[in-house]
Amino acid sequence: MTKRFALAAALSAAALFAWPAWACSPVPMPPPQPGESEQAYKARIAREQRRQAEQWLRDRQADALQRADSIFIARDTAWASPHRPPPVRRTRAGRPIPPPPVPRVRYEYPAPSYFKPIGWLRGSRPRALFRINRSMTTCGTMSIGDTAYSHPGSLYVFFARKGPLSEKTLIDAIAVDRIDDPALVAFVARHRGKPPT
Repeated sequence: MTKRFALAAALSAAALFAWPAWACSPVPMPPPQPGESEQAYKARIAREQRRQAEQWLRDRQADALQRADSIFIARDTAWASPHRPPPVRRTRAGRPIPPPPVPRVRYEYPAPSYFKPIGWLRGSRPRALFRINRSMTTCGTMSIGDTAYSHPGSLYVFFARKGPLSEKTLIDAIAVDRIDDPALVAFVARHRGKPPT
């Protein structure tokens, strides 16, 4: 019985990491069925977790498709603010005034991600680089949709409401290779499985 309790606890922990939206809520595991072996119990729980994850992804896509005014693909892009030296100022006598000290570099942890739109399906066609912040919480790194652990080159389908593109208007972001909704499959087909560039 102790082994089954340990297995249930391990599967509950695995479930926490399987679905970021539920990361802070323990997912209760059903008890083993009478006479069910440890291996059969583990296989049954794994099947149920896969089924729930697939349903959750279908629901996310359907909800985002219904709510979004704008749908586009964007690539995670490495970017840093360019350093611009201040203009040289001079006194009335023509002597240069020393520039102010260079401000200290501010580091953000976790660092934000920057995305460049590369394909459009619906709505406005944003082309400018946009930023998404990530937050470190007691549940781990959090961000919009699947972008919490994004890295340069990763591709996402973004869903947004009307208005200037920002975290306030973004509804969701789903990794291109996870898209399986029939309304989106053809749109993402040419980007699917591409290695990061």
